[in-house]
Amino acid sequence: MSENGIRADRDRLRGMASALRSSTDKLDAAANNAADMPQVSTSAEKVSHTLGELSKTAGAVIAAIDEIARDIDASDGSYGELDNRNAERLRKEYYDEYGGRAD
Repeated sequence: MSENGIRADRDRLRGMASALRSSTDKLDAAANNAADMPQVSTSAEKVSHTLGELSKTAGAVIAAIDEIARDIDASDGSYGELDNRNAERLRKEYYDEYGGRAD
């Protein structure tokens, strides 16, 4: 645990990023495979526009989720760096206290 009480389980972080990425698979497929609207009525244009807007919104949601997953990946790297710095600090403190002896 760090001095400010924040801690992270790196496996959970990786799992969160992976779950976020896979959560949009069906949404991505649906957004990319929107059916063509037949021009059979006066409302078809409005329905087509609405479906286009839904596809754009789905794309924006997918992009936002991917950005969050990238941020989680970046934080995982930060935690790893922090762990390495703390381990080095502890080794130094141990060495300073015990003069390199395993007491």
